[in-house]
Amino acid sequence: MPVTRLEICTEYLAPEDRENLLDAVWTALRISPGMVTADGNVELVLAQCGAGVRPEDVPLVRVGEVEYRQVTPERLLTLMKRWVR
Repeated sequence: MPVTRLEICTEYLAPEDRENLLDAVWTALRISPGMVTADGNVELVLAQCGAGVRPEDVPLVRVGEVEYRQVTPERLLTLMKRWVR
């Protein structure tokens, strides 16, 4: 099974929002940026996602090739449920 890349885009993202998203990932998957889950299925990355990111889109999260805009920590937990056992 290939590794799924979970990207949190940092453009326009307030430090508090970034930390809240990272806390949600830690709670669900027990990984920090640059780490891969123990089963090797998910990699977490903080990334500059490019000029196409608008301030009204943040927090922006990419799961593989799919973008999710205005993601709250609660929504991120919902997106990660497929990887939590």
